[in-house]
Amino acid sequence: MPVISGRFAEARLYLVYCVALLHPGHTMPTFAEPEPHSRDVPPLSDEELGLLMEEGRRQIDRQMADLDRIRNRAGALATVALALIAAVMGKLADVLDHHWSLIALWATSCAMAVLSVAGAASILSARAVLGRTDTRLAAQGTRPMRASLAEAYVGTVSIGEETIRTFLTVFRDAVTLAVAAALAFFIVLGGIALNEHGTKNTDEKEQKCLTSTTCSAPPYPSPR
Repeated sequence: MPVISGRFAEARLYLVYCVALLHPGHTMPTFAEPEPHSRDVPPLSDEELGLLMEEGRRQIDRQMADLDRIRNRAGALATVALALIAAVMGKLADVLDHHWSLIALWATSCAMAVLSVAGAASILSARAVLGRTDTRLAAQGTRPMRASLAEAYVGTVSIGEETIRTFLTVFRDAVTLAVAAALAFFIVLGGIALNEHGTKNTDEKEQKCLTSTTCSAPPYPSPR
């Protein structure tokens, strides 16, 4: 499995997942290689080997359930983020009439919302690598079969754990980007409302001055 590590590993991995939308089907990177299993399972009784395989099946089932939960939440997040993008783009005409700082904040909000959608969509479409046991290969493996299967479960569960950890991190980053985009957009809306309120007050003052008797009356010389 490809691995991304070093400085800004989380940000670089998130961008890789976003770009992967253009290349579906590729094996996605993780933060670390699964822990290798190089030792044989110690001599165990048939009952202990059965218990070990049962725990391995439960762990793999839990990994599949965790993956389904993450993808369901990613689908909901993508829907919310798309609605946020529509709301942000709807204010484009209003923002262009204001100060450049408000335009920059609007553009930042839009970019974060787009990245949030891309991250959520990558979770939905990315190929998740989970551990599994091939029945055909197990039948052709060494004997006794129970010990061989127990060793296979021990060696494959770590692959799924690393994949789930990476997917969960990408989902968390997508949620963070969506929340930050929404907060930035609220600030933009507040700035637009304040500017419009200030402009309205200025226009009212000018209109009041133009129609008042004091402003329109001609100046009279002061009595001596």
